[in-house]
Amino acid sequence: ESCPEGILGERGPIYKYPDTSRECRPCHENCTRGCLGPLLRDCLGEPLPVSRKTPTVIAVMVVGGLFLSCSCVLL
Repeated sequence: ESCPEGILGERGPIYKYPDTSRECRPCHENCTRGCLGPLLRDCLGEPLPVSRKTPTVIAVMVVGGLFLSCSCVLL
């Protein structure tokens, strides 16, 4: 009738979801609160990790722009 939730396994709790044929399938191993499907994006209660590359790229561009501006003024 329903799939088990939070059964303790070797690496922590295991969550399962019912597939289209009503069989219980395991959630993605990184889901810690249950899921609606097999993929990481199907996890419940957890936002997807945000890329941390963008702030680094912006910081490098700002520093590069300042360096270029100072170089032009000095020349």
